[in-house]
Amino acid sequence: MLVGILILIIIDSVLIQIQMRNYKEKIQILSVMIEEQEKGAEDIKTAVELLKGMQKSEGEIGRRILKSYGYLSQQENWYSLELKQDIGKIILLSVILFSLYLLSLAFFYKLSILQKHKELKEISKVLEHFQKRNYDLEVEKEYLGNDRIIEQIYQQLEVLREMLLLDNEKLAKEKEETKSLVTDISHQLKTPVTGLKTCFEILQQNNLKIEEREEFQAQCNRQLMGLETLVEALLNISRMETGMIQIKKELADILETLVSAVNRVYLKAEGKQISIKFEETEDLCNINILHDVKWVCEAFINILENAIKYSQNGTIIFIRMMKRTSFLRIEIQDQGIGISKGEYHKIFKRFYRGQAPEIEKIEGSGVGLYLTREIIGRHGGSVTVSSRCKGPNKGSTFIIQIPYC
Repeated sequence: MLVGILILIIIDSVLIQIQMRNYKEKIQILSVMIEEQEKGAEDIKTAVELLKGMQKSEGEIGRRILKSYGYLSQQENWYSLELKQDIGKIILLSVILFSLYLLSLAFFYKLSILQKHKELKEISKVLEHFQKRNYDLEVEKEYLGNDRIIEQIYQQLEVLREMLLLDNEKLAKEKEETKSLVTDISHQLKTPVTGLKTCFEILQQNNLKIEEREEFQAQCNRQLMGLETLVEALLNISRMETGMIQIKKELADILETLVSAVNRVYLKAEGKQISIKFEETEDLCNINILHDVKWVCEAFINILENAIKYSQNGTIIFIRMMKRTSFLRIEIQDQGIGISKGEYHKIFKRFYRGQAPEIEKIEGSGVGLYLTREIIGRHGGSVTVSSRCKGPNKGSTFIIQIPYC
């Protein structure tokens, strides 16, 4: 509004100055005409000289004559009265224009308020949709105005919508995973619990022979050990999936981590006369890789224990380490029962144990490879398998790839 007032004042000042100048020029022309007439000059000649700009007189004498007759006073001077009328018209027109300016400002201000109210109502509508968990609204396309702040609000709402969609999908996924986990746990616990219940019911009988009692007690002990292993595996899964297990990477020699894993399974391998051999094709000492020593070691142990568990007595487990451009490749090859191609991806699923008849005779929880994949995956690496189920070269090779950083 101040800008409008200043513009009107400037325009009025310029117009009044123009009118004043015109008035002074008219008085000067009259003064020159009277002065020249007093000198005896012809009126037409004087007028021609004025039009041609040849007249140099300022008309001071003529001005004094006009003044002496009172024609320069505001009451007797028609040009002065006309000047006042023109100035009055300019001021009146300015007042009218200023009033129209104020009315237009008020109109557009009210219009903008209504527009803001409409936009805020739309934003409120979007938020209400969000409260009802309806995130399908394309909030960025709802705004068609040109207000930068409102546009930024809509952009933020779009970001919020995407975050809520991701959170909603994450919650749905977690809910489904929890449901699946509970189902898997129930299924896994059912067999050992049923076995324990049956054994305890039989042991309560009084007509059992000593040998039979000892056999069922041993069976109870095996079932309890299986339950303990299963519970420990379930705890590890729960901690891993809920983020309770934090991967703390440190720069350490990956060969030492692998050797530590071999040492922890050595007695199990020795019990089946299984040899574990390193096949070194290059210098692999001091390969410092950023990794969590404890959990990467656990990942190696899971693979090695499976290799021992599903291999015949007197076989060999080969370990190879190969440097690549951006990652280290580790191969753990056994001479076990092998894995069919259709199960290459299934074996890394939670609680999956395979379809081979030999597997049913061996105790296991089916979570070792699942944890291995999770651990290596959180290091930016991968675990794959290739295998043969028949022939003289049957067995499985697990390939672990871990980036250097």
